Amino acid sequence: MTVSLINGQHTGGRPASSINTAPSLLQLTPALKPSVCQHLRFKASRSSAQRFPAHNAQGYKKRQPEPEFNRRGLLLAGNALFLAATCPCCMPKADAAESGAFSYAADATGPSAWPGVCTIGMQQSPINIPLTEHLAAQKRDGGNSGRKVGDIKLQYSQQLSDVGELSFDFVQELKSSGDIKFNFEQNVEKFGSIRFRLDQKFEQKMDRFGDIKFQYNHQTDATIKNTGHGTMQVNVPKGNFSQVAGRELELVQWHFHTPSEHAFDGNRKSIEAHLVHKDTKTGELAVVGVLLQEGPSEPNPALQFALRLAPEAAGEEQAATGQSMQIDTILPRPNEGGHRPYIHYVGSLTTPPCSEAVQWFVMTETVTIPSSQVVQFQEFAGKTNPGVRANARPLQPLMGRSLDYQYL
Repeated sequence: MTVSLINGQHTGGRPASSINTAPSLLQLTPALKPSVCQHLRFKASRSSAQRFPAHNAQGYKKRQPEPEFNRRGLLLAGNALFLAATCPCCMPKADAAESGAFSYAADATGPSAWPGVCTIGMQQSPINIPLTEHLAAQKRDGGNSGRKVGDIKLQYSQQLSDVGELSFDFVQELKSSGDIKFNFEQNVEKFGSIRFRLDQKFEQKMDRFGDIKFQYNHQTDATIKNTGHGTMQVNVPKGNFSQVAGRELELVQWHFHTPSEHAFDGNRKSIEAHLVHKDTKTGELAVVGVLLQEGPSEPNPALQFALRLAPEAAGEEQAATGQSMQIDTILPRPNEGGHRPYIHYVGSLTTPPCSEAVQWFVMTETVTIPSSQVVQFQEFAGKTNPGVRANARPLQPLMGRSLDYQYL
C-alpha cells in the first residue's frame, strides 16, 4: 500500500520560512499489509492546497471543519472552472483593471453584476483581515514560545469483509520541531489484533516566506493611464523586481483604490496601493497591497507622481519621460527588527474578470498621507464614477481560506 501524510498548515503564530510547496511530509512504500485487508484507504487533509500553503486565519482556535459540498456549491465551482477553461479573458492579467464596462455604482454595472468569476468564485478579494485577534492570541501564548508550528491530521479507514469497517481520527498539535510517534491497536474478534505504527520526523521553520525584498532600480520613463474605472494605472519599465522566498516577481504596474479594499478588523483605510507583479518563471500574478491612512504628513511622492501625470480622459495615456516614480516612498518602512510585516493569502483580482489564484501580500504597517492627497484622489475617482467618489470592491467572504501572518 501507499501511505501519505500531508502537513495541515495551521498556526496562531508565525509560519515557516520556505515558500516552496513541499511534497507530502510522509510517503511510505509497501511496508504493512494486514492479510485481512481487502480495501485500505488512508487520507490526509491540509488547510490549503495552493502553491503557497498557509495558516488558519482563526489563530489558535480549533480547526474549522472542511466545508460541505452541496448542489449549489458544485454548480458554482463547475461554472467557475468552465469559465476559466473556455474564456481567455478570465485568466489573470496584470492590467485587469481595464477590463470591460463595469462600475462601482449600485446599478446594473456595479459589483453585484460584475462579469467573469466575480460572483461565483470561491477565492475572491479583497477580504477582512482579523489582525487584532491574531495579535491577542499570540500574546496569550507568550509570543514565540507558545506558537504552533502546525497540525498533523490523519484519518484511517479499513474495510474488512467479515468484520466491518475500522476507523480512527488522529490530530496532533506541534509547537516545535520534533518526532511524531503514533501507535494504534484495534482488537478484532475474529482475526485478533491489528497494530499500526507511524514514526516521522517533522520540522518547519517560522516565517517561512521571509522578507519581501524590493529592488525597484528603474524608476524613470513610466506611462500613466486613466483606466476609466476611478484610478490611474502606472505602467512601469522593465527591470523592477521583488523577491520573496526564492521567487522573483517583476513589477508590471501599480494603481490605487479608495477607500482601501482590504480591511483590518473590519476597518478600511483611506487609500490602498496595489503593486502588481508577475512571477518571472510561471507568469502568475502577485500583488503587494499597501494601505495609506490620512494623517499629518508631507505629500507622498509616489502618489503625487501618479496624481500629477494622470490624464483627464478615460483611456488616455501620459508618458513620464525622464521623471522618477519614487515608488519606494509608497512602501512602509522596516520595523525595528528590519522586517516589513505582512499577511499572505490566495485570492483574486479585485476588478473584472476577478480571476483567481492571485498571491496577495498585504502589508500590516500603513503609510501616512495628507488629507489633501486623499481628497485629490477621491475627486479623480469620482470623475469616472458619477456620484461615487470611490473605487473599492466590497469585502468578500473568506470561504475557509487561511492566512499567513509574517513577522507578527
